[in-house]
Amino acid sequence: MFKIILVLFLWISIIPINIISQEMNENGTKSKSNLSQYYSGKFGFYNPGNGLNNGLLFGIDGITEFNNYDFFLSGAIDLYQKKTIDIFNHPKPQIIDQYIILIPLHVNAAYKFLTIEDADTKIYGGLGGGYNLFFYNVEYKTQTSGLLGGLTSKSENINGGNVFFSVFARILIGKIFIEPRYYFMSEKEESTGVHNFVINPSGFAITLGFQY
Repeated sequence: MFKIILVLFLWISIIPINIISQEMNENGTKSKSNLSQYYSGKFGFYNPGNGLNNGLLFGIDGITEFNNYDFFLSGAIDLYQKKTIDIFNHPKPQIIDQYIILIPLHVNAAYKFLTIEDADTKIYGGLGGGYNLFFYNVEYKTQTSGLLGGLTSKSENINGGNVFFSVFARILIGKIFIEPRYYFMSEKEESTGVHNFVINPSGFAITLGFQY
């Protein structure tokens, strides 16, 4: 599944260029091609599942739009990084430092269901799916054994990922857009020694971006 998603993602996002291809018709004038390609960057607010806490979400995507059929395909990478999180079950370790990075890789398909010509506005609705990578680092206090036992520190890195799906809308005004999106992701349970934690990235994001 991951390999299929990765191939689709690379195919759609191969450095899209901001060129609308043109062809010569029988009268010798130029006509617009069915395909338009864009890229965009975005940032905004992300409200994930239990313990991960609200934070900033950044993303880039490459878009191939089929003008004659009113829909587009895109490949996207998002990024969420946070230090102030609370993901451990009881008993919780005495954490010294920690951070988590989420990188959702996904492909999307959206249909343009409304165009407001006078306001240069287009509204799309669509579905997405992909693979969410996470990278977690934690340093915590641990008890040493023996007669002179005491507290020391231990650092661990835990990496993983899971498949996810999303629903979204994109409101494009000129080249500026607003994109609300909900991520459906399964919980991932991991452990550091005797301490268990759960990563639940499901949540809502709303981002502002520029499509070029």
